[in-house]
This record gives sequence, structure tokens and C-alpha cells, in this order.
Amino acid sequence: MKLDIFKVKGENQPILQRRLLREDIKKYLLDAIINGELHPGERLVETRIAKKLKVSQAPVREAIRELESIGLVEKRPYQGTFIRKLTRKQVEEAYEVRKLLEEAAARRAAKFINAEHISRLAQLVEEMREAAHQGLRSVFVEKDIDFHALIFKVAQNELLYEIWSNVRLGSFTEFTTHLSKRTLPDLAERHNSILEALKAGDADLAATQAGLHIAELAEEILKKIP
Repeated sequence: MKLDIFKVKGENQPILQRRLLREDIKKYLLDAIINGELHPGERLVETRIAKKLKVSQAPVREAIRELESIGLVEKRPYQGTFIRKLTRKQVEEAYEVRKLLEEAAARRAAKFINAEHISRLAQLVEEMREAAHQGLRSVFVEKDIDFHALIFKVAQNELLYEIWSNVRLGSFTEFTTHLSKRTLPDLAERHNSILEALKAGDADLAATQAGLHIAELAEEILKKIP
């Protein structure tokens, strides 16, 4: 385990402070996996990570569980948890499922959306812009996920929202922002077409824009995976 990934170069202090939360741990593990600092087949040991970061094992366990839910790590019976080799097929399937869910949610949301919802979505787009221009990736990801989550809530289909939430497909936002060649400001602006379609109450256009939003990113990311 390359525990030095949690240190700033040239410094001895851990990046993650006492109040480290699950999302922080997940982000740094995700960074390490995507940057190749943690390799396929390498074992993740909860106790060692927790000790290094000076936190309890609970948030470490939760972070690893979320990485498992999006296919980046796997549990092997009687062996432990290991970094999984990310295949093109896995990523392609994940984006295909997310595209279908996002289209369905946007189509339904266009029928039920109101002025308050529109105002909140517009606010989230603006908060994404601000985070993007300040280079605050973690904040950007949080607002991005909130944007899509609100559309699922507005869609008024509990099962649809539950599936999206349980599969944690929103976590692929982090994956996308790391691998995409697009800048954060560009990624933020891409939400406007969905917002405008919802504002117009056009269900077909909302579904189309939501699908394109995911499909374009998927096409870009898949080019980087053998």
C-alpha cells in the first residue's frame, strides 16, 4: 500500500486532517487509482489507511464500499479488498445504464417541475461555475451530483430515484472530471441545455439533452480505456 499518496510532496504532514470525512477518503483513493499510484491487484487495508490518516475505520470502510459500488475495487472472500482492473466493458455498461436513468428522470421531471425547482437548478449551475473557476474540484463534483439528484427527485418516481441512489452512479461524476479533457468551467456549462429544456417543460427535449450529456462524456472517457 503506497501510503505516501496521502502526503503533500516535500511535507511530512498528512493532507487529510482530523475531521476527515468519507468523501475526502474516497476522493484521495480515487485519485490514487486513476493516477496509477494504486495498481490493479493491490490490496486496500482499512486499518493501515485509517492509522495513516488518523481516523476511525468506519469512514474508510464506507469510502471503500462506495468505490466498490462503482466497480473500482472488489472484495475477495477470505482475502480482502483489492483494486480492480477497470475494463472498457464495465465503464461502457455503467454509462449506458446512467444514460437510460437520466433520460427517464429528465422526461418525467419536465412534467412536474416548478419555478422553485428551476431556481434551485439554476443556482446549482451557478455554484458549479464558481467552483470550477476557483478550481475547487470536490465542490464542483458535489454540486454536479446535487443537480442530477434534484432532477430525479422532481421526477416523482421513488423507485427510479432509489435505483440511481443505491447504484451511486453519481460517483461517476468524480471519475469523469478526472479523466475528461474538458475543463471544469466547460463541464459546468454543459448542464445549461438540460436546464433550459426543463424550464421549457419539453419532456422529449429534456430527455434528449440529458442523454447527450452522458453519451458525450462516455464517448470521451471510453477513448482513454483500452
